[in-house]
Amino acid sequence: MKKTFLVLLALSFCVMDGLFAQQTDKTREYVPLIPVEGEKQWDMRFDYYYGVSQYEIGKLGDEIEYEGQTYRELTIKYDDINYTVPFGLFREQDKKVYVRYYSTAVPHITDEELYYDFNLQVGDLFEVGYVDEHEYIQLMAIEEVVMEDGTVRNKFVFDRGWEFDDPEVWIEGVGSLAGINWRYRPGWTASGFSHLQCYFEDDDLVWTDGECWDDIDETTTETISVHPNPTKDVVSIEAENLQKVEVLNLLGQMVQSQESSAIDLSGLRTGVYYVRITDGEGRVEVRKVVKE
Repeated sequence: MKKTFLVLLALSFCVMDGLFAQQTDKTREYVPLIPVEGEKQWDMRFDYYYGVSQYEIGKLGDEIEYEGQTYRELTIKYDDINYTVPFGLFREQDKKVYVRYYSTAVPHITDEELYYDFNLQVGDLFEVGYVDEHEYIQLMAIEEVVMEDGTVRNKFVFDRGWEFDDPEVWIEGVGSLAGINWRYRPGWTASGFSHLQCYFEDDDLVWTDGECWDDIDETTTETISVHPNPTKDVVSIEAENLQKVEVLNLLGQMVQSQESSAIDLSGLRTGVYYVRITDGEGRVEVRKVVKE
């Protein structure tokens, strides 16, 4: 009888171990960054060195067939202007995520390039070239992270090089903690820092590290009027004692500077710009302008 009890007890432990292993395997199942279906949303913030924060929402759109491949379109919406920008086409295959950008300089879709690789092993290098520069980050560790929904996913921690204190971090299914479009404004542009605030799957909060879109305080004190906005060419600025006006792109680079209250943007490509306005006493205010 005692022997039978011990055998049954051992069998019960085996069954429990098996169930636990199945649950563990289920929670450790790879979660694709670009699924075939399902909604995804990234709430992001970019802090510029000149004192402006830009809030953005990234969303995966419908499937698009292009050159024999099926992609999902990523769009970016800006917080304080009712304006949505198509960013590019994403697809995932064998844990590798590829992108084709929408180019606005000469309207076209760029060649496909590797944007994420979740097959990397510790010690591997990943190229994050920006324009014509070849930059690399090295995978230093693969760790576990518990998500808001209780699931466990892999976190990839990269060394960005000796000049950076903070690592580059990816999470399976989430992407970079700098935002899904992390390579669009990499840290080495010296314009500022991008942060992923919240991440949603099918409207469920899965990861958070700050204010979500609905938490953003949109209350501002308007001392300057910039109109029309959006515009196709000229923007007029109404401000007292205006001294200087500078136009900056999303990388924080100055593309235009003048002392006039009328800004001609007709020579710039379509997109979002910042207008930095300085008065006679040295005070600075910044407004966002959309060039159509």
